[in-house]
Amino acid sequence: MSNLLKKIHNIGIVLVIALENVEDAAPLAKALSNGGLPVAEVTYRTDAAHDSMIEMRKACPDMVIGAGTVITKDQVDSAIEAGAEFIVSPGLNPEIVKYCQEKDIPIIPGVANASDIEVAISLGLELVKFFPAEPLGGLKMISALSAPYSSIKFMPTGGINAKNINDYLANPKIIACGGTWMIDKKAIANKDFDKIEKLTKEAVNNMLKINIKHVGINSENSKEIADAYGKLLQKDVKEAPKSYFAGNLIEVMKPEYNKGTKGHIAIGVDNCDRAKRYFEELGYEFDESTIKYDDKGRMNFIYFKDEIGEFAIHLANN
Repeated sequence: MSNLLKKIHNIGIVLVIALENVEDAAPLAKALSNGGLPVAEVTYRTDAAHDSMIEMRKACPDMVIGAGTVITKDQVDSAIEAGAEFIVSPGLNPEIVKYCQEKDIPIIPGVANASDIEVAISLGLELVKFFPAEPLGGLKMISALSAPYSSIKFMPTGGINAKNINDYLANPKIIACGGTWMIDKKAIANKDFDKIEKLTKEAVNNMLKINIKHVGINSENSKEIADAYGKLLQKDVKEAPKSYFAGNLIEVMKPEYNKGTKGHIAIGVDNCDRAKRYFEELGYEFDESTIKYDDKGRMNFIYFKDEIGEFAIHLANN
């Protein structure tokens, strides 16, 4: 997976934007980035697309900006001139794909069936847009298509919302989802970019499902303390290699594995890669030496670099 696709994967949601007024581009980019989603697909459904991408890039240089609804070579040239990092098209036109490849800009073409996917593979593509996702059968159809075409990854768009996005993102063949539900058109018209930032933060929190997974207690008498918490919570006590768990909420560390000055807190998230990217955007650092991976090679555990309130903190997949 290229560095660009890794960035898009770790953000998780690609915001699909159709701007009528160029003057809205910069404040919208800031609202989305501040809300935790520094990526956008600016569509050529309006004449403002080219200049909007330029203004968004000026306002947020680190934002990942792509051009969407690209169906002509002229639009490809326009997008490249505006600083787009990737191209998205609603369908699969081999002529446009080859032109983007000649111009050395990644393209994510839309597909709707197995025949489209075979054409995409023949063109050397590794990522396609499944569009319109929900009307075409949604996650069930993507799962069915993934079986014979294991090399292809998907970015579904169309009908994705806060209620179904986590089901989509749980599929390892999906690197991100395209969506518009946090882009309130009335808020843009009213220049209420604070509302868009708030909606974006809500979308990120919904995607990550951030929660307190368990509290870790340092102890010299781990079994005794775990039994006491088990009795309090009326939960079974189970031994793990480094600790005892009283249910899922309390972890009592064995003395040689005590972590943190006073203990540790586990923050549960739906995807550690995406959560790590999110917290790093907020300015937090991680101890890379503590990363753990699951049997499919996906990160499922990492400690933050610094303690808070003398507690070490780590991420863990829900």
